[in-house]
Amino acid sequence: MNEFDEFGDELGRIAPEVMRALGDGAAPDHEIPISWMGSVGKAVADTLNRLAPEVRADVFQLVERHLARGSELMRTAVATGLLEVVASEVSGGRLDGPELARLLGPESRAYIDAWDQFTLGRSSLGPS
Repeated sequence: MNEFDEFGDELGRIAPEVMRALGDGAAPDHEIPISWMGSVGKAVADTLNRLAPEVRADVFQLVERHLARGSELMRTAVATGLLEVVASEVSGGRLDGPELARLLGPESRAYIDAWDQFTLGRSSLGPS
């Protein structure tokens, strides 16, 4: 099984609401996985406030695991797809930065802080 399929399957078990929010795009797109991961990030952002606290934590543990241990393509897709979309939702005021910061693992937090520094000149998540 492809690691993107594994990610999608595990996300579907952890947070079926996120996969439902993806609609017809729920299946990983092996041709353009970064774009698919961006859609996942948007679905995570759109459903996050409706997820139980433990489910929120599990979703971001999954993200952290794939960012830290995935192939180069998986790490790139998680970072430039999913995390950049989530960061955009925070900087756009659609997600709470401090709440997201509590959910992020160390690699995810470091990436979003670096992305924010590059794009905003400051962290959207609050103090490190």
